[in-house]
Amino acid sequence: MVSEFVIFFFFFLRPIHRTPYEHKTVWKFLKTIPDLTSQLNDKHLKTLSKTVFSETWLKGSTVVANDGFYVILKGLARPQTNVYKNLIEGSDSPVSFIPQSFHSFIWSEEFKNSTLAEMYLPSYDSMLSKWSTFGTLEVIPEIDSETQMFSVVTEDDCEILKIPAKGYAKIKEEKIKLENMQKLKLIRMCPYYEEWPTLSIYELIALLKWKKFPPGHVIVESGNIISFVGYINSGCCNIYRSIIGLVKLQSNKVKRSQKLVYMGKLKEKESFGEISVLLQVPFTCTVITEKEVEMAIIEDKDVFDA
Repeated sequence: MVSEFVIFFFFFLRPIHRTPYEHKTVWKFLKTIPDLTSQLNDKHLKTLSKTVFSETWLKGSTVVANDGFYVILKGLARPQTNVYKNLIEGSDSPVSFIPQSFHSFIWSEEFKNSTLAEMYLPSYDSMLSKWSTFGTLEVIPEIDSETQMFSVVTEDDCEILKIPAKGYAKIKEEKIKLENMQKLKLIRMCPYYEEWPTLSIYELIALLKWKKFPPGHVIVESGNIISFVGYINSGCCNIYRSIIGLVKLQSNKVKRSQKLVYMGKLKEKESFGEISVLLQVPFTCTVITEKEVEMAIIEDKDVFDA
């Protein structure tokens, strides 16, 4: 087992000077920090491990953490603002990166729009100590970074680990690029889209969202207009036609009964809903998931707003 002293030594080395073994050791250390593992997967942490480094701050220094996420390795620090922040943003929508303890900042819209953060002196209990975290993994625009939203004052000589926000920005860019390639491949394999120009498909990609449906979920009922266009990535759906049948009762009377008759399947790499959404015409069949289905969808409101 690698000692804490050795790990700290690796942090002092600039990332470019670390060996593969040292990068791996740093990566394993990052996996012990709950505020990171609660939001980032192993692959992302491994990438970030190649960008982290340690900084030495003398007692009384002000650490402005607008440009990265920080972990205190040694010493105490006092937060200067009573404002907290969501540390990272998800690919689809803002995701709260709420720390496991008090020891991280969250940035609210109220603070963002104010000209000066309210300053305060917290009690000793609210001090940031060893393994406490603060800062952000989002890249803050220059106009905002000047407000010093995330700042602490060191109460001792401190060793603080820094994960640059730009490193996480690269991860998000790569993730978006991979997702777009996956969406492009999916649409390209669907019938009716094989001959589409790539530029036109990219216009669709900008509108696509991933969504999962459980087994037995009714995607759309016969007679209704579907609310999205779907491109099936995995799983399959059953197609049923609604018919009216006659059922003979014991009293020799006949009763009308509605039944769903199986007509076929929608399989992987097939699309549906285009005509219903674009022309606003009802579906003539009912579509129900057979297994869990993952599909890329374009909601009707996005089609008409595009």
